[in-house]
Amino acid sequence: PRSEAMVMGALRIGLWLLPLALWNLSAATDPALEELRVLKAAHLEILKRIEALETKLEAEGRLPKPETETAATPKPKPAVETAGAVTPAPSPRGTLELGSTSTVLSVGGRIQLDTDMGWPEGSHFAGKIPLSKAGEDGQLGFSARESRLWAKTRTPSQYGMIRALIETDFKGSSGTETTTNSHGIRLRHAYVQIGPWTAGQTNSLFNAAITMDTLYDAIDYTLVRQPLLSYGGGSKVWNWALSLEQPETTLLDPDGNLITPQDDRLPDLGMRLRWFPKWGEGGIAAMVRYIRQDRALLGSGIRTPGSDAATGWGVNAYGAIRLGSSDDLRFGAAYGEGIGRYLAYNAFPAGSVDATGKITLQESFGAHLGYRHWWHDSLRSTLAFSYAGTSNAGTATEVTDSSRSLQANLLWTPASRTLVGIEYARALRELENGEEGEMELLRMTLRYEF
Repeated sequence: PRSEAMVMGALRIGLWLLPLALWNLSAATDPALEELRVLKAAHLEILKRIEALETKLEAEGRLPKPETETAATPKPKPAVETAGAVTPAPSPRGTLELGSTSTVLSVGGRIQLDTDMGWPEGSHFAGKIPLSKAGEDGQLGFSARESRLWAKTRTPSQYGMIRALIETDFKGSSGTETTTNSHGIRLRHAYVQIGPWTAGQTNSLFNAAITMDTLYDAIDYTLVRQPLLSYGGGSKVWNWALSLEQPETTLLDPDGNLITPQDDRLPDLGMRLRWFPKWGEGGIAAMVRYIRQDRALLGSGIRTPGSDAATGWGVNAYGAIRLGSSDDLRFGAAYGEGIGRYLAYNAFPAGSVDATGKITLQESFGAHLGYRHWWHDSLRSTLAFSYAGTSNAGTATEVTDSSRSLQANLLWTPASRTLVGIEYARALRELENGEEGEMELLRMTLRYEF
């Protein structure tokens, strides 16, 4: 390695002296000026090649480091061949090396600050709207938990484009607001797409692909993210997909406790069809579920004496209709028996189980309607109403029967990838026994996407 370094050094010195000699010659003999310029360009190209070769030798550990290096400075190790693989040498500092030279990496996310106030304090979810005004009014809270970070890759292959996505947010376990306001990182999406196949964790096919343009989600919002395997196809006008998704049974025991037996044996089967006509967009999704319990543990600590199973199903239709040049009407409706956790953020169970272990599925349904108006190219508003309800099959009466909400907002995009918004919501909830509760909420949001 040292002999190579000496040769490289001599070449560099000679090549740097060469322009001085050529300059003297060019001054003495003008007819040779053009030829000298050609030689100068050639010598600069040789210098570039020498620098590239030095970089390569240094990365391979074949070029000694400067004498000022200390023993504490780690040195790059050469690639080591093993029986079945090659360990690559470390990349030069300050570079990002991907596994494939044809892979394109994109990194992005968003920073979001939410400010909420409630009368009384509570959450805008169908099953969590407070039932009395015992809570304090006008409680102020700040949160940046909706901030996100994602990384995407695209790699061409003989099977088509391979796309991968990993996305996280910060809605995991909470820290204290007294000091650090820390929040645990949480996995949102992690999947790979190869041609028509998608494998990993992402949105269920039963989810509505069109949502209302609001800061708070609709009361009947269908949102489930889970591991799945899907296959689909279509064109620019329409597309379809089928999926096998993670099952999870949720049941109410005789005392009104929500239990998850975790005795599932078959995946949930999802189906979706979307089309894109000139008037807007439409979609319909369906879900078939095998709901099962085997000697489930009840909230009382007693296990049911036997096992039982039932088949659940659900349908979710949604769309958006353009009105004029920019406004639109957004709508959706879902109905099913045993769809449970797929509707209204798990506000309702799939059904109930009695003391003997018998499962009785229950109906759940929801709908929403929103009108979005553009006041200006950068200013818009949405007025929306949403409803979610169920027909409880169990004997418990202190469980949610229905919830509804009215929302209105003003959203401004002062610059590209930014959002400044304010929204008012009034939400109500009713229990099976007739008890009611209501609340008003105000949210202000600042968002920047990068």
